[in-house]
This record gives sequence, structure tokens and C-alpha cells, in this order.
Amino acid sequence: MLKEMLQYQKMDASLVKIEQELENSESKRVVNQMVEQVRSAQNKLVSIERSASQLIADYEKLKQEFEEASRKLDNAKNVDYSAMSESALRDSSTKINQQIASMLSLNKEITRLSKRIVSTLNEFETTKQSGVLAKKKYNESMAKYDKFASDKTHKIEEIKAELKKLEQQIDPKMLERYKVMRKEHKFPIFVPLVNNCCGVCAMQLPNARLDLLKKNRVLECENCHRMIYIHDAD
Repeated sequence: MLKEMLQYQKMDASLVKIEQELENSESKRVVNQMVEQVRSAQNKLVSIERSASQLIADYEKLKQEFEEASRKLDNAKNVDYSAMSESALRDSSTKINQQIASMLSLNKEITRLSKRIVSTLNEFETTKQSGVLAKKKYNESMAKYDKFASDKTHKIEEIKAELKKLEQQIDPKMLERYKVMRKEHKFPIFVPLVNNCCGVCAMQLPNARLDLLKKNRVLECENCHRMIYIHDAD
């Protein structure tokens, strides 16, 4: 059983290598990078759109206030000041000056908001274009990755078919243990005893566990939990 298990692991190592090549390929890296860029652009567009909506609302409000102030100033032109007392004239003059000052301030704020709106709209277009380019690069990289993965598919299927055959010759419990650790990305799972130590983490086995290993031929490492094995010839 151990011989078949080790043969299974050796063959599975080829599969692990292909999986790592797929995962670490340049095309896959660019695909992941572009996914993040597209997501970032989308989030930024939503934020910019909210800001633009608020700016436009503020702009419209200021515009209405300016128009109202302008209307009041126009009304002041139609007032007959000849019959007013000096005191009333001073009050009217003060109110008109305040109205003019208010309009100048509103006009300044409207100009500032106008510039911010233009800047925000430009940022929106720039971000949108960035997202479009990232999506285009994502599609190109994904096509390259799909081709790369497709080229590996035949080999992967061959290996899986051979592994399936070998599974019939391996103890089910041993195989299940192997598959569980395989999912945990621990590889290799079965490791040799090297100088009375685990062949991966180098933890030394005490005499009692060495005796148990020699008896059972396979023993779980108390440190890394891999399966230490010993050959009959050892």
C-alpha cells in the first residue's frame, strides 16, 4: 500500500506543478491585477457620481439665491427715494450695499463650484477611461490565460486518469488523509524519515515514536502533521 501511495504522490506532484504554473502565470497575475483595477474604477466612479450630484445640487441652490438677490436689487431700483428721510435713505443704502456684497459672495461661490463641477466631471471621464482600458487588458490577458490553461488540460486529464487507477490500490483511509492534507496545500504529504527526523520540518522523533514508526511503517508528524514513512529497507 505504501509503495502505491508514494507512486500516487509522485504522480500527483506533476499535477501540483502544473497547478502552480497556472496560478503563478504572468497572464493570471495580470488578470487579477486588472480585476482589482476595474473594481477600483467602478467604486471610484460611484463616489465621483455622488460628489457631482451634491455639487450640482449646491450649485442650483446658490444660483436660486443669486437670482433672488438680483430680483430684490432690481426692485430697489424702482423705489422712489425722493420722499425718504435721510435716515431711511441711509438704511436703504446699507441694505442695497449688503445685497450687492451678498451677490458678489454668491457669485464667487458659484464660480468656485462651477470649477469643482468641471474638475469632477473630468475626473469621472478619466476614471471611466481607465476602467475601460483595464477591462480591455483583462479580456486580452484572460484570453492568453485560457489558451495557456487549455494547453495544460490534456496533461492534467492524463494525470488524473492515472491517479484514479492508482486509488483502487490504496488503503481508503490513507487516501482520504492524503486528500484532506492536499486541500490544505501541504505538499508533499508523505515524507521520508531522515536521520530519525521528519523529512520536511526536521523534528526529531523520540525513541518510542521511532519504534512505532518502524512497526507501522507510517506515522503522523506531531509538528507538521505530515505522514512520515520508513522503507522496508531502512
